[in-house]
Amino acid sequence: MEEYSTDEEEELQEKKVFLPTVDPSKLTWGPYLWFYMLRVATSTLSVCDFLGEKIASVLGVSTPKYQYAIDEYYRMQKEVEEEEEENEMSERAEKQYQEQRSQQPSESSAQTQQPEAATSFVNISFVMEGEDSVNLAQKQELSAVPT
Repeated sequence: MEEYSTDEEEELQEKKVFLPTVDPSKLTWGPYLWFYMLRVATSTLSVCDFLGEKIASVLGVSTPKYQYAIDEYYRMQKEVEEEEEENEMSERAEKQYQEQRSQQPSESSAQTQQPEAATSFVNISFVMEGEDSVNLAQKQELSAVPT
């Protein structure tokens, strides 16, 4: 998620540039304690902010609660658009087919009519000659198997 800067942030950045750097060794006790107290407070706040963001992302608190519903809505919208586009394409193709068919009625009938071919059946049988027929008869005879 992108974060955009505002006028307030730009003003804060300008103020940071104009603030003079302070040397804590030259300060008296009051400003010295105040300087380090502010430094510790800002550092602690920055660390807490960083850790809070990380913990929130790990626990899933930063993600939208109903993101699945939003994703489903966009998926359904995409499907509807694709279906409409497909219907438009099929309608255009149907119109184009009808136009072609109406422009060439005599040619299409000549192309579809074909003469019927005569069908024939060939019966082929094989006859064994000579000794092969005797061997076949011997093989077919039943013989007793010794036990």
